[in-house]
Amino acid sequence: MGRSNSKTLKIRRRNNGKKNHMVPSIDSIPKELVSEVLARVAAFSSTDFLSARLSCKVFNEVGEDNYVFHHVSLDKFPVIPWRASEEASSFLNKCRESGNPEALYRQGVVDYFSYMRLDSALECLKKAASSGHIGALYVLGIILLFHGDEFKQEGIQLLSGMKESKMSKRRVLKDCRENLKAIIRRIWIKNSIVLENRPVCCTMGDQHKKKEGWASETDEEDNYQYCQACTCDREVASICTMLPRSRVVFG
Repeated sequence: MGRSNSKTLKIRRRNNGKKNHMVPSIDSIPKELVSEVLARVAAFSSTDFLSARLSCKVFNEVGEDNYVFHHVSLDKFPVIPWRASEEASSFLNKCRESGNPEALYRQGVVDYFSYMRLDSALECLKKAASSGHIGALYVLGIILLFHGDEFKQEGIQLLSGMKESKMSKRRVLKDCRENLKAIIRRIWIKNSIVLENRPVCCTMGDQHKKKEGWASETDEEDNYQYCQACTCDREVASICTMLPRSRVVFG
């Protein structure tokens, strides 16, 4: 007992000779900094983001910021949450309202291919594209091609521009195509425009395509050269392979 008291006195004397250093509270950290931290966590993992919000009151409050939801990763969320809980539905709605690019991209694809809501689809995809979502830019080009007339040339310029840019070297265009196919596989296609019509962009006929050389799906695209319209015909043909073939006509 005596030894214990002696040790306690020594510790108190040492502490009395030092200044007290207060450990900063999380409340003292600027909300903008907390928001930035949570946004980075959310962009990496929605699961970690939700766990962080449960850890303290400050994280939970700041976690409601639109800025944070704008950056949330949706990798763990299905494109069509058929059996989503009310909480999950509310979470995804918050992402869309906050301008989350992936949420807007998915909504745009579903609006167009499933429900034929052209205006809504274009609005969502344009917002996503303006936030840097390359896949949304790709789908915009595909939609413009399907709608033809004055839209077709705009779609040709958009898609061919992606093909001719440095993005092609990073295979971004291929990734955009595969991502769109992955969504199409999971949704019910009810848009009569894409079901009943396959746009033809190149007007130079089969001889031109033969001269330029058509590559198969397994060939390396960079080994072939196409005119801008042929490039778009390739993209449309690839997407149409995912649609009910019996109803697709050329036009």
